[in-house]
Amino acid sequence: MLPSKTYRALIAIMICIGSACIACAQQVESLYINDLRPGSTVLVITNRVVQDTGTGLHFPNEIRKKPGLQLLETTFYQPDSLEVKRISAENFYTQVQSAGNDWVLFVHGDSKTFEQAVMRGFDIQHLHRVNVIVFSWPSRDPELGGVKNFKNSKEQVIESLDHFIALLDFVQSLKKSDPDYWDEHNLSCFIHSLGNYYLENIVKSNLMKRLKGVLFDNLILNAAAVNQDGHPEWLDKLHMQNRIYVISNKQDFNLKGVRIFTKDGKQLGEKVKHPLSGNATYIQFTKAVGFRFPTGTTHTYFIGQMADKSMNIRRFYTEILHGEPADLEDGSLFEKRNDGLGYDLIK
Repeated sequence: MLPSKTYRALIAIMICIGSACIACAQQVESLYINDLRPGSTVLVITNRVVQDTGTGLHFPNEIRKKPGLQLLETTFYQPDSLEVKRISAENFYTQVQSAGNDWVLFVHGDSKTFEQAVMRGFDIQHLHRVNVIVFSWPSRDPELGGVKNFKNSKEQVIESLDHFIALLDFVQSLKKSDPDYWDEHNLSCFIHSLGNYYLENIVKSNLMKRLKGVLFDNLILNAAAVNQDGHPEWLDKLHMQNRIYVISNKQDFNLKGVRIFTKDGKQLGEKVKHPLSGNATYIQFTKAVGFRFPTGTTHTYFIGQMADKSMNIRRFYTEILHGEPADLEDGSLFEKRNDGLGYDLIK
């Protein structure tokens, strides 16, 4: 076994290499850029400052100080051509409830510009054939990198918890506006990585009292960048969903970096251990994904290389994003763990 200092140094070098690869990849914006249909749209809700430059809308890495959220329609035409316009709540409702498909609310993780978050929504919509609403929050300061940006993003979350509750209030109003539509269509919430810090803190801050009934068919905590220790205490209090899925990979390179280079402990999306929440189903991707290069694939495996290569991975995510329950009795897809820590996904 390597000495701890040597191990940390090795991880640091790999994180630098991985960050450089991620930066290169983010210039492309979308993993499926050549497959996206011109004229396709993704709806966006944001708590960012929105600046009208005269030639289009600009979204700096700043939290909106005014109450309320901005509702947007984004339309893809071709690479580097994304039209963004403000829309009313009525227009938003109409667009959602005129679509003949299931919906997912996507909350992205750390280090995403507005455009990158939106294109990630297009990627999910393209691969999994589900309609996507993106919640875009300020998580990438161009003057900060790595750990400093991560810490700044956590501060942004804490400063904007009221915005996240406003988001859930809006979802509640959306579902009440046309109950017949939602009897026929599913709505789930997919929260990736540091986006789960919102979820943890609205529960711990007792901000969920005004939410009534079920908002989501599935609530998906994907590669959650929140501390594993004590998570059942807040996860057990969630009541806005029919089902909760906690998805992890023991070899998640990004989350190992969080644990090693911050004061945070083992992350929920990295390590699962007892006690577990009785409110959730735990799905481990260590056997299906594990550690590999590029290292970003160990953290983002719901689209891209892993989902493209593995029919089981793609099928699992497609089903839960469409609000369906995972068929845990399907032996071709899941294997129940002997240690009681949920299920392994079979690649």
